[in-house]
Amino acid sequence: MSRKTSRQNIRKRGSTYTYYAYVTGPDGRRQQISKGGFATQADAAAARLKLLSSIQDGTFVQPERITLRQFLEEEWLPAKRPPSIDESTYASYERNIRLHVIPYIGNIRLQQLTPIHLNKLYRTLLDEGRKPTGRNARRHPDEIVNTVINLKEKGRTYQQITDALAAEHPDDAASFTRHTVSGIYRRSQTPKQAPRHERQPGLAPRMVEYVHGILHVALRDAMRWSRVSGNVADAATPPPKAATRAPQAEPWTADQLHRYLDFVTDSRYLPAWVFFATAGCRRGEGLGLGWKDVNLEAGTAAISRQVSVIDHKIVIKPLPKTKRGHVIRLDSATIDMLRRWKAHQNQEKLLAGPGYEDQDFVFAMPDGNPYHPDRFSREFVRKQEQCNRVHPDEALPRLVFHGLRHTWATLALAEGIDIKIMSERLNHSSSHVTREIYTHVTPPMQSDAAERVAGRIFGEGGGHR
Repeated sequence: MSRKTSRQNIRKRGSTYTYYAYVTGPDGRRQQISKGGFATQADAAAARLKLLSSIQDGTFVQPERITLRQFLEEEWLPAKRPPSIDESTYASYERNIRLHVIPYIGNIRLQQLTPIHLNKLYRTLLDEGRKPTGRNARRHPDEIVNTVINLKEKGRTYQQITDALAAEHPDDAASFTRHTVSGIYRRSQTPKQAPRHERQPGLAPRMVEYVHGILHVALRDAMRWSRVSGNVADAATPPPKAATRAPQAEPWTADQLHRYLDFVTDSRYLPAWVFFATAGCRRGEGLGLGWKDVNLEAGTAAISRQVSVIDHKIVIKPLPKTKRGHVIRLDSATIDMLRRWKAHQNQEKLLAGPGYEDQDFVFAMPDGNPYHPDRFSREFVRKQEQCNRVHPDEALPRLVFHGLRHTWATLALAEGIDIKIMSERLNHSSSHVTREIYTHVTPPMQSDAAERVAGRIFGEGGGHR
């Protein structure tokens, strides 16, 4: 570089130095780039040479004023819309960016984002990331709530209670529906939440790590699209893996499961709960099961579609590639239950007539529509609470619905079922995944296996003498 060129491209401004260079912009025009703040002319010259080198080897990124919010909302999320990724995954990305990223670091320029910004975000989310939804539950007068509770305890159906309320309060009759009444009763049976100031204000480490994962993918794409020169999420520090591991599931014993199923014999959901207890499938997979996929003579069920909830709406879709469809074998008791349920469902079709929405669901409402997954899970827990009130001396440990799947797997391990067969039944990607999930179950079984083999070698209760 000549002395004249150096003076033209590096200038002193106040007490610091600024370099200047030229690049060809996206429109083909020559554009000037400058950067200042260097303590010496040599520092400015070295930085300019590094810039020219990046232009030469194609790694140069055009300086832009775009913010992280603009990039995520206007470029990245639109590019990720289905079918680029699964609809439920997209909804999760959009929600977490809107709630947990934009309000905190959305206004930072994309190219000025640093690992420190991300670390501060994660700390803030861990400390105070659980924001109120701003939606208040509708309150009903105590008179109406008490009427619902009294009639329900007398064995009335939700429709009968709805009709009774409409007759007692004709001016408000239009506001009473089966779903409204069931909601009033459900809330009356659910313990009230602790006051807001007593609740944990931060997000769980597992949730913060998920937010980090979303940002990592987004910034990786920003680098591929020449928006940034590197992925700052690589150098950030999300919560450690040990803190983000899901808590070990505490499944029911066979006796506890049997007692629960005995208690819910009058529930419409009983056939579905029996199927899940003996099949070990995921909630969405079981609720998506169609009669065309069930062969009662052969004793098989093909899992090929799922029912899920996206933005509070029921969505029916094929299984994703990561959870390919598969066939499971059914036991004789489950087959008999399905035969009885099919006969009952055929009677409902005749009663409903043209109003029946036949979508071929094995487990469906009386009008043929699929069960709402969230309500289905809530009813499973609500029945546990009822059972424990009736039998306080034999209270069941609280089990979320997904715990039925863990219960099946634990019972299968206890019965000595091969881990590979279990993995295929649970539709895990590999038996290694199954082994990792249920690693807490296998040590007692290994001890039992050790004792049984030693018993064969040394005889019952004997040792080597």
